[in-house]
Amino acid sequence: VIISAKEEQDASISPAMDGLLRVHKRIIDGLDGESGHAPPSGGGMISTRLLVAATQAGSLIGKQGATIKSIQEASNCTVRVLGT
Repeated sequence: VIISAKEEQDASISPAMDGLLRVHKRIIDGLDGESGHAPPSGGGMISTRLLVAATQAGSLIGKQGATIKSIQEASNCTVRVLGT
């Protein structure tokens, strides 16, 4: 899935981020109510993979991992950057 949009200066959240969140919500809510795609019950683990260009991985990780650590602490989730 590729999500792209022209940025809007006045938007509180960028259109691309809004689209990404909507796609993710659709996935975890289950696609069209199909039982084979239903989310896990009882607070199970949900994982999402996001393809990031190698040229942008450094800014995601941050100096000595500071950016990714901040994201993990603010969101209470685990973020792993897998090598190529």
